Amino acid sequence: MTNKIIIFDTTLRDGEQASGFHLLKEEKLVIAKQLAKLGVDVIEAGFAASSHGDFESINEIARVVGTKDGPVICALARAIESDIDLAGKALEPAYNKRIHTFIATSDIHIEGKFRKSREWVIETAVNAIKKALTYTNDVEFSCEDFGRSDLEYTVEVVCAAIKAGAKTINLPDTVGWLTPSECYEKVRYVIDNVRGRGLDAVFSVHNHNDFGMATATTIEAIRAGVRQVEVTINGIGERAGNTSLEEIVAILKTKKLGECNVKTEFIGETSQLVSKLTGVYPQPNKAIVGKNAFAHEAGIHQDGVIKEKSTYEIMDPVDFGVESVLTFGPRSGRNALKGKYKRLGIIIEGDEFESVAKRFKEIADLKKEIDDCDLIMAVNGDYNEPEYYKFVSYRTIPLKDGFGCIVKLIINDEKKREYSEGGGQIDCAIKAIRKAISGENIILKEFNSRSLGVGSDSYANTKIIVAKNSWEAKGFSTDTDVVRSAILAFINGANRIRYIEDYFNPSR
Repeated sequence: MTNKIIIFDTTLRDGEQASGFHLLKEEKLVIAKQLAKLGVDVIEAGFAASSHGDFESINEIARVVGTKDGPVICALARAIESDIDLAGKALEPAYNKRIHTFIATSDIHIEGKFRKSREWVIETAVNAIKKALTYTNDVEFSCEDFGRSDLEYTVEVVCAAIKAGAKTINLPDTVGWLTPSECYEKVRYVIDNVRGRGLDAVFSVHNHNDFGMATATTIEAIRAGVRQVEVTINGIGERAGNTSLEEIVAILKTKKLGECNVKTEFIGETSQLVSKLTGVYPQPNKAIVGKNAFAHEAGIHQDGVIKEKSTYEIMDPVDFGVESVLTFGPRSGRNALKGKYKRLGIIIEGDEFESVAKRFKEIADLKKEIDDCDLIMAVNGDYNEPEYYKFVSYRTIPLKDGFGCIVKLIINDEKKREYSEGGGQIDCAIKAIRKAISGENIILKEFNSRSLGVGSDSYANTKIIVAKNSWEAKGFSTDTDVVRSAILAFINGANRIRYIEDYFNPSR
């Protein structure tokens, strides 16, 4: 039995069809190129019959990414002749192409959705596979809702599908119903019984995360004998999402459970790209790619990582294109804190350091998040930064190709007015502020604004991270006006950067 695991990425199909994750044609192509760079074996580019836009996206990906040396480009199709025709036509430009056809095999679906017989399902599946073979010799068949399907019947369906010409058999837990042990037992039963009848194929799983167990069930399926896993970047997908590509690949690599073609060093940038284009980032504690996946704040953990990384890091983050970071808060250790000050260019020893460390913890106890400005305040004995720049007003002006914005500030007790243009209202407002404070070299590293509340009572909560030189500062604001909230957050961050700058350049 081969130890090679085929990575079938369905970010552009199941991932993209999740609520709020819609991608445009050009964005899908960008992601497809990145997935090819990442080294996935199969890209499920979309569901051709679902919309004209999906058809065009598949066709463009097939043409641009589906080269001789590129991945297999796959299109999904129900076990319906018209679906398969559209999938086949969309895939025409691809050198390596696959049609993935499916039909539900659980009695819940057969009786409740189709209102047909089990025999009808088998006949429909066989006809669909034969139709798909007129477009490509690489056909995958899925038993939708395998997790709740009768095992003996599933074996019958799978055997019929293989006899009809399907090369890959997918056993999807479509609704995330199975526990890991149940998944192992069901998958093992089907594989053993199909092979016991003298038939074989590449067996695959596509597990959903409704109970939060998609990764665990997929690993158990690999143990049971599957050699293809259907996954998405960041685990995005219908409802609670799919099995995460990054989690499966990390487990395969670290626990040596199998080999795959994924170039793990590109996982971090792929995750960021998908996040940027969907507008949805993984939760901070998301394994492998979450912001805190390799972050250490507790003093015991920081001390251990400083001395020997493997004490609290079971993987090398560099292998996955992400970084290990020490974050700071009230539980931070003295060794890590002293090292952070040293990296800022501040050497503090003895009793002075003990006083600074005490003040830092007092500041950290009062705040949700800490930045370099707070570290400098602990040295200076301050608890709030001065308000160098004060907001007065703003006014945006619609332009033919974007917006203009007039911002008024008070700087050094004098009113200042600046105008700038940009692609959006927030963009031009921040550009105007930069001009007003001579802060063109202040980099906006992170911008996050979300709506809180309901309906007309909702308000914007904005958090930003700005950087200058090697310093970073955070800005926060809450306001009923989204643009004003962004402006106030940026000014807050700029004031904190200025405070740091004044410490290092007191004669400024």
